[in-house]
Amino acid sequence: MKIVMLSPYFYPHTGGTEKYARDLATALIQEGHEVTVITNNLPRSKNAPAYEILPEGIKVIRLDAVDMFYYLPVSTQFNLKMLEGYDIVHVHVPPFSFLRSVAGRVKQPVIVTYHCDVTVSEKYFGMPVPRWVVPPFEGSANAYARLLLPKADIVYNTTETYAETSPVLKNLPHRVIPIGIFYDKIDEAQKRLGLTPEKKNPRQILFLGRLAGNKGCDYLVKAMPKILSQFPDAKLIICGDGEEKGHIVDLVTQLDIGPAVTFLGTATFDRLVELYYTSIVYVFPSINRLEAFGIVQLEAMANYTAVVASDIPGPNAVMEPGKSGLLVPKQNPDAIADAVCSLLADPEKAKAMGKRGRELVETKYNWKTIVKQVLALYEEALMKKRK
Repeated sequence: MKIVMLSPYFYPHTGGTEKYARDLATALIQEGHEVTVITNNLPRSKNAPAYEILPEGIKVIRLDAVDMFYYLPVSTQFNLKMLEGYDIVHVHVPPFSFLRSVAGRVKQPVIVTYHCDVTVSEKYFGMPVPRWVVPPFEGSANAYARLLLPKADIVYNTTETYAETSPVLKNLPHRVIPIGIFYDKIDEAQKRLGLTPEKKNPRQILFLGRLAGNKGCDYLVKAMPKILSQFPDAKLIICGDGEEKGHIVDLVTQLDIGPAVTFLGTATFDRLVELYYTSIVYVFPSINRLEAFGIVQLEAMANYTAVVASDIPGPNAVMEPGKSGLLVPKQNPDAIADAVCSLLADPEKAKAMGKRGRELVETKYNWKTIVKQVLALYEEALMKKRK
């Protein structure tokens, strides 16, 4: 089967959607299919080639484009002739520019992965966003999505808790297929690094992700004084970069917890595996609907690490609360502190949760299983087109 994916952003642009599209394309190729990704050549600073074949065998076509406003790529190079010869058109949204171009206008089945609702974060660069901006912006984006999505043959997202609370999906036919993870690559890194259970640091807390307003890292930082009052030797590692970093660094200074917090910036794959594996708990404090799943939870569980996550639609359906991690109310430093302290106080409980998380990754979030669910959607859509 020849599949073309239309993704507004793709490697070397980084983010959850980009990683999902690349991993799904890889899994499809491993099943013997051919995958081409058409995307926008952003950010321009990366100087990515207009065409290349990635090591996994993914063919990538990058179009000249500009980012209008925030997270809104625009290109004049895309045309429907580029889709000739493919069996399936798989579109990733939002943004909706590619879907707008193909919806109701191509003969092939159009499959849509709906990654998240268009959402305005509460703040940018540490500054709160005026609330009057939110309703008209989100409302118009949701209305546009509800207009376009019914024109696709099949729409799916990654968790039912997100779909049933989405102003877009809750009243539209949709399927649910979770995100997968290639844990064999993680296993290889663990072996290469000599990581064994005794390498777990019973006082190491990890945040790993982009330092953006929706990620909620500042709420974890605000939880640290309470954590340190009970466990003075606790250490928080913050691995990532982004527009909120300056605000978070200032917050660490204001709270006078500098010696307990380490900023690492970005890291290599092996270093990420080491950080996940050696931490006793990974904290996922995201706060809004820009976070619809949380691939980092899978990465933590694949490394036998317990997760403390915000109880928000989508991410709250990834792990098993009480078995592979703990859920806490969003934007609640006290609740984060209490959950983390409960695991620091009982490292064996934390390790047992990490082990259960690993079992969940192998059974539920294995790409070899998940890609078959996606292929079943392709076959279903093709059969309907033939009738």
